[in-house]
Amino acid sequence: MMLEFKPDFDRARQFWADFWQGKAPRPAIRVTLPRPGAQPQPAPAYLACFDGDMRLIADQLLAWAETHDFLAESIPFYYLEYGPDTFAAWLGADLQLSPERNTTWSVPIIEDWDATEIRFRPEGVWWQRTVEAAGVLLERCGDKLLICPPTLVANLDALAALRGPQQLMFDLATCPEKVKRALAQVNAAHTEIMAACREAFQLDRTGSINVEGAYTPGIQSRPQCDASCMISPALFRELVVPCLEREANDADAFVYHLDGPGALKHLDALCAIPKLDMIAWVCGAGNEDRDWRPVYDRIDRLGKGQWRYETGRAEIKDARRRYTSRKLAFRIHAESRAEVEDFLGELES
Repeated sequence: MMLEFKPDFDRARQFWADFWQGKAPRPAIRVTLPRPGAQPQPAPAYLACFDGDMRLIADQLLAWAETHDFLAESIPFYYLEYGPDTFAAWLGADLQLSPERNTTWSVPIIEDWDATEIRFRPEGVWWQRTVEAAGVLLERCGDKLLICPPTLVANLDALAALRGPQQLMFDLATCPEKVKRALAQVNAAHTEIMAACREAFQLDRTGSINVEGAYTPGIQSRPQCDASCMISPALFRELVVPCLEREANDADAFVYHLDGPGALKHLDALCAIPKLDMIAWVCGAGNEDRDWRPVYDRIDRLGKGQWRYETGRAEIKDARRRYTSRKLAFRIHAESRAEVEDFLGELES
């Protein structure tokens, strides 16, 4: 497959295929630069698709990609979602756009567990909007860049969106069996939705990319469970780990988004999931100045790869020397293509 705005897509595709097998010759590096001689155009804003004209969004997307170079393992893509709870919307919840337009909130719909069937609702407005939007983007951009499906925020987070976080925590204490039954329904919906996304986004043709830019020639998932900050390690192992194992079986690549210090208590349980490839650790607002190297070291000792964000060159070289995992991915800042090529040469030497 060729991508107009990623001329070396075949090379990058093979690199990522080797990467997931632990056979890549160096860490994956992501860097995007303005194209020399072009006036850089901005990418469409997050959630522009919520109420925007998809044809105009496609025009802006193409203008952005045309004026940038996607170097090393970076691949141009558009992240099509209607907010963090898009998965819950496909199960029947409605979404409300925040006044700041930087996120959406789900409107809980479960009042009585016994009277509610949780299932994928392909007839629903939010899935129909997704299919229509994906169709426009694939028609306009399908041979130029990739279209990224929404993140499937399933397991306990989906129930928090459908029931409300506070009420869900109360239910875990008072009627845990009903919550477990609902989780089983979410798991079944996840498998069905993965198959539906595979068709709607033509993933068998293009492969799949996630919101952070990880690519696989197959199908991938980027799970999370922000609700995990509110439960004990024992309850996480009992309720969430089986869901994640089920989600992992639906995908070829599996990168877990671990968000905030309150979630670190679950790191051992997460890394015990055989099919989990990598941890994408986010320290949370206000914690940026802390030294998180002990967390990175622990992830490696537990046998998992690492998805890292803006990272210095010296730190990347040190990580490559220190860590046993060959699944390491970093984003870097650079000023020129030559600078990137020199750094890649250093990593490969």
